[in-house]
Amino acid sequence: MIPSEQPNPLSDLSDSLGTEYSQSRAAQRDRVIAELKQVIERVPEQTEFTNSRRYKLWGPLIALVSLGITFGGIKTGGTGLTWCGVGLVLFGLTLTWQHRNSGTKVFMRLTRCELLVDTLSAPVDLAEVEDISVKDEGMIMAQQLELSSEAALPTHRVVHLQFFCDQAMVLKKPRPQIRIMSAGVMTGGRTLKADEMAALLGAYRDAACAQRQLNLLLNHG
Repeated sequence: MIPSEQPNPLSDLSDSLGTEYSQSRAAQRDRVIAELKQVIERVPEQTEFTNSRRYKLWGPLIALVSLGITFGGIKTGGTGLTWCGVGLVLFGLTLTWQHRNSGTKVFMRLTRCELLVDTLSAPVDLAEVEDISVKDEGMIMAQQLELSSEAALPTHRVVHLQFFCDQAMVLKKPRPQIRIMSAGVMTGGRTLKADEMAALLGAYRDAACAQRQLNLLLNHG
């Protein structure tokens, strides 16, 4: 007689544990994917930025006040004061003219992966951004993005003969960084404060890092 085959409890246990492990791993992977997608979807696919309209107000104001200084210099016979007033009037008028289209021209864009500025030769990979600093210094808003040492740096085009223009600069020392100067920043018709701009840059940087991790996870299972 051939003995009947007996079930192997160790084999059954191993199969059960293997199935549970696979299910747990798949559930964990799905959870990570969902969390990464949530981080990515916190920001719009693209946000566009213009400079603010501050110099459409300040330019005429400077010219008007300087006109008063000029007349005061003429009245008192102060030649130096007169010429100083004339120079400031010309400065105010030039500033007004140069910024006549403020708030209408897009100079910077953020996507879920890249930063694009019209004076940079190529987009900047936001996943390479390690530190963000934004300061509104009254005359200009300065954004500084420090990048990893492995980041590919674009080149920048210098804007000449314009006061407080929108300008991005690429610096390699002391650390790779992008500096963006502009006469304030607006998006959707609203002027952003420095802390709001920093938070928005941080959210887009987080989205770019999440997108990079998601791509790796999907490509490698």
